[in-house]
Amino acid sequence: MVIGEEPSEAPERVFTSAGWLSLEREYVPRVVAGEHPYAHPEAKAALAIAARTFVLRAMRDRPTLGRTTAIPSGEQFQVFARGASEECVVAASVTQGIVLRYQGRMILANHVAGAFWKPDGSLGSDPTKTERWVTYNVGRRGSEVVPTGLSLRSHPGNRGCLGQHCAHWLAAHGYDHRTILRFFYGEDVEFYELGSGESTIGRALWGVLALAIFVRR
Repeated sequence: MVIGEEPSEAPERVFTSAGWLSLEREYVPRVVAGEHPYAHPEAKAALAIAARTFVLRAMRDRPTLGRTTAIPSGEQFQVFARGASEECVVAASVTQGIVLRYQGRMILANHVAGAFWKPDGSLGSDPTKTERWVTYNVGRRGSEVVPTGLSLRSHPGNRGCLGQHCAHWLAAHGYDHRTILRFFYGEDVEFYELGSGESTIGRALWGVLALAIFVRR
């Protein structure tokens, strides 16, 4: 892997502080479980894409990360749980290989808990004190997109920050995962599907059906 070169394929496995994990079957589902296990299925799917983008962007910029240097688990990176529920596995499966790009380059895809949202759509409590990092970029494009203070604001990959509690509220009110991601990262964020060494036969159909089942519950 060349530093700064955009990958065309996702690695099958990544090296983490918990050992080698399958990117799609273990790592991404466990990040969803570690970050927001009780989110609406569409919010989980949005978080799966953000989490995948976040780690692969970091691996793109640090070629040893996930290969010889362990990917950490924690608030300074992203938290992955010891296991994942079926819903979290489905969220990773239905979005397998999809990352977020802007002008052909993966974005930083920062995400935090943010404040809770009340039923009427107003902000509630912010126990993690992370709402200040969340960006609301609905309808914004190009230079209009507001970056997050979590990263250097002038960084070209800084297209904002997803708020997990807000994503849950949006999903509960009918937003799908792609619309949720554009809400935080801008209307011009690109959804790019990486290849992988794993078989994807039947994955898309199964993922859509499985997600639909969970949404209807």
